[in-house]
Amino acid sequence: MMKNDKKTTVLITGAGSGMGLHTARTLATAGYMVYAGVRDPNGRNTEKSQNLLKELNGAEKNIEIVDLDILQDNSCRNAADQIVAQHESIDVVIHNAAHLYIGFSEAFEPEQLASSLNTNLIGAHRLNRAVLPHMRKEGKGLILYVGSGITNVTAPFMAPYVVGKAALDALAENTAYEISQFGVETTILMPGVYMDDTLHFAAAEFPHDEKVLKDYTRLEKDYDNYEPGLRNLFRFGDAPIQSVADKIAEILALPAGQRPLRDTVDFSDWVAEPGNGVREALTERAFRIMGYSHLLRVKY
Repeated sequence: MMKNDKKTTVLITGAGSGMGLHTARTLATAGYMVYAGVRDPNGRNTEKSQNLLKELNGAEKNIEIVDLDILQDNSCRNAADQIVAQHESIDVVIHNAAHLYIGFSEAFEPEQLASSLNTNLIGAHRLNRAVLPHMRKEGKGLILYVGSGITNVTAPFMAPYVVGKAALDALAENTAYEISQFGVETTILMPGVYMDDTLHFAAAEFPHDEKVLKDYTRLEKDYDNYEPGLRNLFRFGDAPIQSVADKIAEILALPAGQRPLRDTVDFSDWVAEPGNGVREALTERAFRIMGYSHLLRVKY
């Protein structure tokens, strides 16, 4: 655990299912004080809230469900203020909330693309604006983004999601260079394909423009092969979703200053690492030429 005189506080978005749920339980069991963000936890998501509190093995005192809607500024600010009021500081924020879109690009209405950006990108920015003032004041903290390997190797038939995740990646990296000078670290975790034990695919949104969809019949065979095609990537066994939570716990346990800007957890042979290596080398070169090398290092 990050070294502290008190419990390290962790705020997780989208903690009601999938990666977020597993991460909340894993960190609570490890002794972190987890604030599990769930939208309307006592209403439409009561079942998710109850499920989140199951199987904690005595760690119930280390987790608190917080009503968090990343689409609302007030909700983000209230969550941040609640944590600071109870624990004096926010140590870690994990941007996990996301929404998947599957279908032909042209058939997604513009409003659907905007909706994807609102959930997969702008929501993280809203929450950053709520928590970063507290982190900058403390001169420490970690912002961890659950991104995706598709920002290096794109995937077909999910344009709004890919656009949202690519935009999140850009936001995360650009913000990282600035908040690093206030002692705040950034890690962008890039999972590969995870298809089981998550509501990601079950809750996916599809194109609304039925007229355009009718013009894409020639691609129906490719579209119908979407799930089997993804599963072909699992050449070395299935992807246990708990592995994402374990990787996050591993990153948090590293000493301040030793956490990577990017990391991966991938059982799907998506192979994002080579792209990360090239990106890192080119960034270091360009920043050195511009005189910005110091922005690549966290200032304590």
